Amino acid sequence: MRKGLAALACVYLAACAPVGTIPDVPMPGGGAPEVRIALDWWKGFNDPVLDRLVARSLEASPTLESALARVDAARARAGIAGSAQLPNVAGVAAGTRAQPSREVTPSPAGRYTAWAASLQASWEVDLWGRVRNEVAAGRSELLSAAYALDGVRLSLAAETARAYFQLRSLDAQADVARRTIVSRERSLALRERRFSGGITSELDLRQAQSELAAARAQLPDLEEARVRTEGALAALVGLSPRELASGMPRGNPIEAIPVPPSVPAGLPSDLLLRRPDIREAEEGLRATQARVAAARAAWFPRLALTGSLGGESLALADLFSGPARAWQFVGQLSAPVFNAGLTAAQVDLATANERAAAANYRDRVIRSFAESRAAVMAREQAAERVSARGQAVEALTRQVRLASLRYDNGYSSYLEVLDAERALFGAELALAQARAAHLVAVVDLYRALGGGWAPVGP
Repeated sequence: MRKGLAALACVYLAACAPVGTIPDVPMPGGGAPEVRIALDWWKGFNDPVLDRLVARSLEASPTLESALARVDAARARAGIAGSAQLPNVAGVAAGTRAQPSREVTPSPAGRYTAWAASLQASWEVDLWGRVRNEVAAGRSELLSAAYALDGVRLSLAAETARAYFQLRSLDAQADVARRTIVSRERSLALRERRFSGGITSELDLRQAQSELAAARAQLPDLEEARVRTEGALAALVGLSPRELASGMPRGNPIEAIPVPPSVPAGLPSDLLLRRPDIREAEEGLRATQARVAAARAAWFPRLALTGSLGGESLALADLFSGPARAWQFVGQLSAPVFNAGLTAAQVDLATANERAAAANYRDRVIRSFAESRAAVMAREQAAERVSARGQAVEALTRQVRLASLRYDNGYSSYLEVLDAERALFGAELALAQARAAHLVAVVDLYRALGGGWAPVGP
């Protein structure tokens, strides 16, 4: 008896023991203080229009609605699994009208009517943790769906911010093109007057016409790109065609949008483990591990308890009288004997799903570190490009002024003025693009870190 009980205890503990743990992916250390994820990271750009656009994208996006539906479905599945932990109670009422066969029942009794009413309860005693593991799997799947929803929100906010910054950059580039066109129109008018007065050559006149045409050719491309970007942004935030036709709202110009603070020095790599996609993969792995334990429990016997309490009577009026009272209690123990390998196949399937989920988790962690590392570098390089482009614009602005003075005083040809103006036009366009790229790099860094960073207050 002792040996049998000991063996039964070992089997029980093996069935209820954890199937696996979360893989340990070594991460570099960091010395930064405790931080938290800022869900409203886009407010760091201090643009009220951007805030409204992001808020609208988080309300009207079909992608978000689909993610919300998946969370509701996971919550329902968790509720279905949890219902098995409590007894199932049902009320039963029945009426029977029968005529027994005299070949089977030779008694003189003829046809009869019987009435019955009872409460019936059934419950599976969770000896091996099958139900508990199914419940645990349902809870982990619910958490995984919730983290997936957070990931969708983060992605929507990031895509909205990226499209908005691109739109403001195109606005700035279009303004540069218009200012350049106006400036070159004035220059052409001056060249025409000088040519008519015999002061300048036809070559200078034709060069001025060529540069004006080149600047005008840039503007349609910028306008087309801007319309396309407006359409993409409208799709993200759910603007109706009527709202889009009235004009996409604008906030601060690209040069006036502040860049949030840089990443704190020594930011801990563990912050990456809070990314929604990593948390989603982690909870998905936990769910598969619980499914393995639940599948293994099918090897062991099941104990089911059923009972009923009510009344049975030949007369409906006497159904609830004392003599009509009836009750029944049944305990049933069933054990698998032969099912053509079904249980083994189910265990193998659950185990394979667990291995796949573990590999997916490790892949997410490795990729997240690579993405965040690249995003940090991209942000630093983008800031340097903005600084360099700004210095180039300042130098070229001065160069255009000096070249114009030299040409007006006869010290150089008009070609020097054209080269300086052409270089300034390109530099101003590049500066607007670099500013947008800098802001987009910050957005990508927020996204790589799972939302943002902020020190936890006391």
